Amino acid sequence: MELWYKQAAERWTEALPLGNGRLGIMVFGKTEEEIVAVNEDSLWSGYPRDRGPKNKAGVSRTVRDLVAGGQFAEAEELFEREISSPWSQSYLPLGDILISFGHRNVKNYRRNLDLDRALSTVSYEYEGVRYTREYFVSAPDNCIVMQFRADRPGQINFTLGMKSHLRSDCSLRGTCLCLDGIAPSNVEPSYVDSADPVIYSELDSEKGMRFTMGVLPLVSGGNLSFTDDSLSVNGADSAVLLVNAETSFSAWNVQPWLNGKDEKRICAGVLEKAAGKSCGLLLEHHITDYKSYYDRVELDLGETENAASPSAAPTDERLRRFALEKNDSALYSLLFQFGRYLLISASRPGTQAANLQGIWNSELRAPWSSNYTININTQMNYWPALPCALEEMQLPLIDFICELAAAGTSTAQEVYGAPGWVAHHNSDLWRMSWPVGNHGKGVSVYANWNLSAGWLCEHLFERYEYTLDREFLKETAYPIMKAAAEFYTALLIEDEQGRLILCPSTSPENSFMIDGTRLGTSRTTTMTMTIIRELLDNCIRAAGILDIDAGFAAKLSQTRAKLFPFQTGSKGQLLEWDREYEETEPRHRHTSHLYGLHPGHQISPETAPDLVSACKKTLELRGDDGTGWSLAWKVNFWARLQDGDHALLILNNQLRPVDITGTNYSGGGGTYPNMFDAHPPFQIDGNYGVTAGIAEMLLQNTSAGIILLPALPGAWNRGHCRGLRAKGRLTVDIFWNDGNTRAVLVSDIDRDLTVACRAGNRNGPPVERTVRLSAGTALELEFRQGATNC
Repeated sequence: MELWYKQAAERWTEALPLGNGRLGIMVFGKTEEEIVAVNEDSLWSGYPRDRGPKNKAGVSRTVRDLVAGGQFAEAEELFEREISSPWSQSYLPLGDILISFGHRNVKNYRRNLDLDRALSTVSYEYEGVRYTREYFVSAPDNCIVMQFRADRPGQINFTLGMKSHLRSDCSLRGTCLCLDGIAPSNVEPSYVDSADPVIYSELDSEKGMRFTMGVLPLVSGGNLSFTDDSLSVNGADSAVLLVNAETSFSAWNVQPWLNGKDEKRICAGVLEKAAGKSCGLLLEHHITDYKSYYDRVELDLGETENAASPSAAPTDERLRRFALEKNDSALYSLLFQFGRYLLISASRPGTQAANLQGIWNSELRAPWSSNYTININTQMNYWPALPCALEEMQLPLIDFICELAAAGTSTAQEVYGAPGWVAHHNSDLWRMSWPVGNHGKGVSVYANWNLSAGWLCEHLFERYEYTLDREFLKETAYPIMKAAAEFYTALLIEDEQGRLILCPSTSPENSFMIDGTRLGTSRTTTMTMTIIRELLDNCIRAAGILDIDAGFAAKLSQTRAKLFPFQTGSKGQLLEWDREYEETEPRHRHTSHLYGLHPGHQISPETAPDLVSACKKTLELRGDDGTGWSLAWKVNFWARLQDGDHALLILNNQLRPVDITGTNYSGGGGTYPNMFDAHPPFQIDGNYGVTAGIAEMLLQNTSAGIILLPALPGAWNRGHCRGLRAKGRLTVDIFWNDGNTRAVLVSDIDRDLTVACRAGNRNGPPVERTVRLSAGTALELEFRQGATNC
């Protein structure tokens, strides 16, 4: 489980990512002048301020009435003029550490990222000396560690400096070289044409956060010297660099310049504490901590490891060969574990939630501001957390939802005159919840979408389903779910047939045509009603589990019975909007109307075979191409449809090598040389989404239990996975070989469980058996090829 290369990175999408949830670095591995790009997860532009629309409930009702009356264009114009509001703020790059070694024309170069240890190594020979550099980002010691060694004494020589896109300067504090700066007060998105896109206000109340980065050198032998903006090491036997970065950010609703943390003191304290430990001890602590999460899950798809196997080649070469030959089964396992590695590295308890780029960003005006895009992308980031045994990594998302719900109560009141809470399709560090667009023409297609609260609540209830943490359900999840349900039910209206709809509605970022006019707003959409239906179901279940709110649950049941149902179209497809319109982009990257298939649970082969057929037709019409994250979603869709061969086809498309870094909305997604997902450009949700998709191919939950190998491709005829998680605190190991399957189940509680398996009958109904599990006791089951029972 490693990524490795025979040459240094020339582009950012060739550099290797490391992180501890808070600090992230990209290591280029250069020999003449190394670049280590540094991020800190709380470094964003802006400060807390409510720039959302005020007193617009009357306008929202007018927009609703216009849409209900079929005046879509007029409604969009009114929404864009009166309700759409300023953009989100931007996640920022902190700076680059530049280390000049002066080594040219080196021999036997190798750099790698070891996923088993979260350790990156660069090694090469220069003038008869073997040099080795190691990089890791420690969670237990909260810092970045770099170690430089040579196989002969006195050979470590380098000069180090720092630079940043942000206003900053270098200084020396003791023997620590520091970069201190300030974030902008406002950064406009890269897609906005602005004469002044980056603003630094001089008013204290409008200033952005402060930040600092410190580099503390620990040198064995040789000489260490400093200038105001650099440090130099000459003739050393070895050197260790301890790096930390901190900001003055304190909380989402606290002004970071006036009332922020003392970032310099905190930074110095972390480095001082780490300096009291040897590099070996720091590495040991790091590996022990990391492996406590990473080692929970193992995946082997029958790959063979030898010098002639495809997996023996460098990663960039493997990707290029795979595009032609498709004969590297180990590459699927690598992609799966790389996604788990990235989630451990980007999201830890107490950190910020992973954004569009996780925690890795090099641009001042990053694509889509590297913000929280909550009409799928943020949610997709956390799809693998629970099934792939990384439930602790989901906690930053839970914190994000709690804070967004608090911020969204005023938006619900000001924009809609409704109770509860709401958020739209973008958010940021400051938990903005209003619809963006800044009064621009055409922004309704993405800005007038208020279903993120409902979607995010799905993550809350699923956390309960996996962990059975009743206290979490009672104190955290249910109150937020209930408030979201109160918001949506307050806004439901009857259509001409007496069915309840949420009007107006959009299907995220997609549009249709009426009489030559491109529109995004309709009376309601399939995704809208599916999210609301799923939220009401979960609230009803939660109230029953907690034995509270019986009256409220009864009202939700009555409401649910009247909700607008799924509709099919003239081609047998699931309709995206409330009626069949001419699609502007039949192969659009979003397939939002299949929410009930995935990540929702309203459509499955067992419960709704007619709708399954409509979903298949929809996917056939959408096609097998797409942006990187769109391909990842399609892997999950086909897995839920229990079509492993089609899921594998999409997975193969996602592994095609991509070199371009510009934006492509229509397709062309794939994988960069460093295994980052290519939208293009880079978005990390595709990495997380495909990891979840592979897990869905191997194990799925049903209302009664689990399905083993529900979407196993014919090409994966043998293999095993260990440690996958299912709902109800269940751990599952699966071993299969040519249709014969063995499973080992361990439950944390006593329970009855229906276990189904498809491996021995890929084209027919699964074999089922109901078993009794005792807490903590492993139960082994075998399913034989062609057998009707186990």
